[in-house]
Amino acid sequence: MGMWKKEPSTNGAYEKALSLLGEGSHTKGEFSTPGNLRIEGTFHGRLRVGGRLVIAPSAEITGSVHAGQVHIAGQFSGELIVEETVEIASTAKLKGELKARRMETQKGASLEVRCWVGEEAFPSVTPTTEPQELTTAADGKNRR
Repeated sequence: MGMWKKEPSTNGAYEKALSLLGEGSHTKGEFSTPGNLRIEGTFHGRLRVGGRLVIAPSAEITGSVHAGQVHIAGQFSGELIVEETVEIASTAKLKGELKARRMETQKGASLEVRCWVGEEAFPSVTPTTEPQELTTAADGKNRR
């Protein structure tokens, strides 16, 4: 079967479908897929990707993205929420806000982001404990 159809894996389950916004494409609006998505062109808007999102080196994305996993090699500006791991390639350029359980960054990547990484970035999933006061070095104020 081709890359556009669900293929059985060795364990009998079905692989998630792949969607593609090819190089040279320009798209605005909202897009949602339970599977995987590769973007090579330009996208402005809201994305919801249940599987893996690949932002190719030629891609430019502006907006709000919520995905299971993300690999960024192109440009991203906006809010990025990653349920599992975000991989940031050396060619990536990010601006905005990033929340992820895990992050891997290659040398050379450009990041101008407010960043939350770890289980604490997803409080609804994290086991509840009493909040502890934290003192930041920048302003010396206690935070909860």
